[in-house]
Amino acid sequence: MFATRKVAFAVSAALTLSATGAHAQEQESNWPAYEIVNLNEVFSVRGTLDNTRNGYGAAVSGDVALGIAKGVNDATSSEDDNVLDDVVDAILPEESVSSNSIFRPFIGNNFLFEQSAATGWEPTYVPLLENKPPLLNPDEDEDADAIPRTNAFYFGASALGLRVGSTSALQEAPVDNPNCEVTETSTCSEFYYYRSFESHGFVQSGDNYVLLPPAPESTVYVTEDEELDPTPINVGGNSVSSSINDNGFVVGYASTAISDASKESIDGCLKSLAETDGDNEPLPIDICVQNMQNSGAMFYQTRGYVWQLDPSNLDIISQQALPMNFVPEELPTESDRDNVFLAQALGASDTSDTYIVGRANQLNKSSRPLSTLYAQAWRANGGGYDPYLIGPTVEDSERIEQSIAYDVNDQGMAVGVVRRWVDGYVRNKFAVVDLSAEPEEYRDGQRFMFTEPNDFFDGQSDLASIARSVNNQGIVVGNIEVDRVKNLPRRVRGFAYNIAEDDFININELLTCQSRAYIPFDEANDGTVEIDAEGNKWNRVVIEDTENFSAPIKYEAEVIVVDANQISDDGTIVATALVKLPRVKTEQITEVGDDGKTYIRTVVVTENGKPVIENDANGKPTTNQVPRSLVLKPVDAAQICSLTIEDGLNPPPNERQGASFGWLALMALAPLAWWRRRKG
Repeated sequence: MFATRKVAFAVSAALTLSATGAHAQEQESNWPAYEIVNLNEVFSVRGTLDNTRNGYGAAVSGDVALGIAKGVNDATSSEDDNVLDDVVDAILPEESVSSNSIFRPFIGNNFLFEQSAATGWEPTYVPLLENKPPLLNPDEDEDADAIPRTNAFYFGASALGLRVGSTSALQEAPVDNPNCEVTETSTCSEFYYYRSFESHGFVQSGDNYVLLPPAPESTVYVTEDEELDPTPINVGGNSVSSSINDNGFVVGYASTAISDASKESIDGCLKSLAETDGDNEPLPIDICVQNMQNSGAMFYQTRGYVWQLDPSNLDIISQQALPMNFVPEELPTESDRDNVFLAQALGASDTSDTYIVGRANQLNKSSRPLSTLYAQAWRANGGGYDPYLIGPTVEDSERIEQSIAYDVNDQGMAVGVVRRWVDGYVRNKFAVVDLSAEPEEYRDGQRFMFTEPNDFFDGQSDLASIARSVNNQGIVVGNIEVDRVKNLPRRVRGFAYNIAEDDFININELLTCQSRAYIPFDEANDGTVEIDAEGNKWNRVVIEDTENFSAPIKYEAEVIVVDANQISDDGTIVATALVKLPRVKTEQITEVGDDGKTYIRTVVVTENGKPVIENDANGKPTTNQVPRSLVLKPVDAAQICSLTIEDGLNPPPNERQGASFGWLALMALAPLAWWRRRKG
């Protein structure tokens, strides 16, 4: 990826961390240091595919990290649509993404990739239904066969190499549009475009994969109206595979039936075909169904789902829907029975007495269905699964908006989110629950109850947080806000929490200095100089590029962990960081299209065939932050960087903040050296 880039940067020849980087407080740390292993030689993060804008950490599978690349770069300029192939470490415009339409081809915008030490942590595109990596500035006519047409996502992986996620279907052959007549003064789409389903879960192993089917009743529709054509109609159904264990046990969610409202809409499509009258031809039935999918008018009953696979060949041995905590067909009123209900299984343990967690609709005090979703668990019981509600209870409904359980380990410790009112605002708060304990008895059945750990404070804070993953050592990872202003957007940082030790920490505190883009002090480096807790000097890495842009540029590197998505049992964390990169200059130009209409386009400004980088008022390159997938590996705790972290809270080093308003106000002015909360 970086072979075409020649970069000179003012860093010391010795980039390894020396013993002087060890911090004085290592003896009291229960945490290892973490090293970002997918940093390249110029301190940029290898965290997205070539030609894509953003990268996000998704999962870890043994020694391989999985990610999702999103958004395709637009590198056209006003100079004959010049494509700037060599620009890899700058922020380019992003191709605009149009909503799906039956009148234009589908274009993919989400791509799978993997990275590992074996490939130098270079992101490698992973094909699934099609082998079409993201293409830079394709020509709709010349490159039509090379343009990706599917969207794919990773959601989980097993330690043995199995991966799960979801993908859209391949585009089917276009259908002629009889209502289109192209003239010199008007244009229209000569074809209709459709696909056989919108989303199906998959399990992948190496070059092999299998799509996980939803319930058959939700994939094909046959009208019950005797006056309409009874030919079976493919509607596709939906499924998503969320998690997989080492035994080929997959959980997720899938459609189990087509809603009554959607059946009526499909009957409307059939009636239009049966009553053809007038100049315009009605939409073919497959196109009419696709139009419903595109507009969000196709609804399914959706349930948590379990698929059992043979890991050796990916054969599907069995599949079944998980029960809800009530039976929709037994609800007292017809309107309630006709509702569309949702349940999702999102995580599962590896143990034989399998724990499954997710969320679902539940009933209120009057046994009426609630429209919001609450966390739910299932425990294996003799080939079936018993559903359990996870608190809060319905009595908390005035304070609790909703909840969700994302993951569970082999000991039955589950993690997720409770969305509640805090100080007059609705906030997400990360939560844990022990499913191995006995559930509590409530009027509406047995419930497990969430516990909401404190974060940086002795009591409950109003900082929103999300717990995404927990390993078998009881280490939880996720993200948390770090700003206190209530009515403005807040920055977030990745966190780790040790359940047994009640120990909470900002993951950025655990990084080595090199992973935070610092090097041991060198007078030749004109980057910002900072002094750590032991009095050692460090330079911020300065990146200097004299080759790829219209003029030489220089800026300081920066990497900030903003979300931790999964942690494995060996402590490897797959996360997402914001990385600082220079932004290319753009301009708007006016063009006349083939249809004679005038369009405004945003293109890259170039000089002498090279892109121009925006400058700020001081003449320095304008930089912005973009997301990149991170792979974090634990190393010796002595390598934790003790340089001050300047973030929004700034509590005193190694102390919790108390409840006193005056103390909080004073401490908000203090620099943050060790931002954490310790038990006791």
